[in-house]
Amino acid sequence: MKRGAFGVVVAILVAAGLVFTAVNLFKDKGKGPEEKPPVAKITGVVGSEKTAFFNDPDVKAALAAQGLDVSVQSAGSWQMNDIKQGSADFVFPSSQLPADEIARQNQLTGTPARPFYSPLVIVAHSDVAKVLQNSKLAKQDPATKLWTFSMDEFLNDVTAKKLWEQLAPTDRPGSLSGDLFLTTTNPDTSSSGTLYVAMIAYLLNKHQVVQDQAVVDAIGPALKDVVTKQGIMKNSSDEPFKDFVSNVGYPLVLAYESQALDLVAKQKAPADMVMLYPDTTIVSDHTVVGFNANGRKLGEVLATDPTLRDLEVKHGFRPSGAEGAQAFASQVRSLNADAAQHEPRFAFATDLEAANVKRATVPAPEIMQSLIKAAKK
Repeated sequence: MKRGAFGVVVAILVAAGLVFTAVNLFKDKGKGPEEKPPVAKITGVVGSEKTAFFNDPDVKAALAAQGLDVSVQSAGSWQMNDIKQGSADFVFPSSQLPADEIARQNQLTGTPARPFYSPLVIVAHSDVAKVLQNSKLAKQDPATKLWTFSMDEFLNDVTAKKLWEQLAPTDRPGSLSGDLFLTTTNPDTSSSGTLYVAMIAYLLNKHQVVQDQAVVDAIGPALKDVVTKQGIMKNSSDEPFKDFVSNVGYPLVLAYESQALDLVAKQKAPADMVMLYPDTTIVSDHTVVGFNANGRKLGEVLATDPTLRDLEVKHGFRPSGAEGAQAFASQVRSLNADAAQHEPRFAFATDLEAANVKRATVPAPEIMQSLIKAAKK
């Protein structure tokens, strides 16, 4: 072979070797660990009772596995009305009513996701609970240890302008005096305050949902008397609940069951805390309004991902659906078993209907607004 021809052959072989090596490198790269999907950074505004959930490192990891890096700020549910598309990827109020209104204002189509819910409950210290029990305002099931609060008796006492001092004699704390009322949040800004107005209106209307302005006018004075006794109201559910935990709040505080359950699960509840279910309560449907595809994806994964569902239960929320109900019941049985070893004893309801806790119905948006105006008139 001539020297020049040999050089050409060598050059071809070298080039072929380089191509072979490159192809194999590419193949080897394809055989490596699967690349994780890109993570989208999104921001949103949530009810204050969900801040701890979104700040939980386990929740952040589960969301990252779904391709979402979520940052949140908190606000009262009705304050979210000012948030528009472009300023956030989603809002996550604590009930369906403000969520539907936000979706309407932004001309969004589709049904917002409601991944979990929580009933309203009452928290009190044990000495206050005993006063309520002696006055027939509260009772405890001796078998299940569930406490319930009589809403109709409460309304009768408030209408009669009864004071704490007029309740059944007992070893009441000296600070337990003055008007009898439930501490709630501002219904103009907060879902829990709005739902409390809806619940009281339902009870005043003989356990029927309010459907017209004539009924609003009829029950308006009594509604106002119940709501305004507490004076200045906080703008988010987190504030009065933290006051209660710090032992600087009022005797009876309306809260979300999730707040109490989360506190007990973390072993951070006051040693003398008692949680009572109103015998007619109202359920808060936590609802995600996505302003874009990633915001809507958040609602979907919160509703469907098993890992996130278990974390929702861990933080005290009741996930929607049969599997969510089973996961919540399992968590509650464990906590109730632990609580049975301590005093005062109280328990969480695995099933509200089985616990004879009735549910009030939220009226239509325009009627709800009229009720809020009447309550604060």
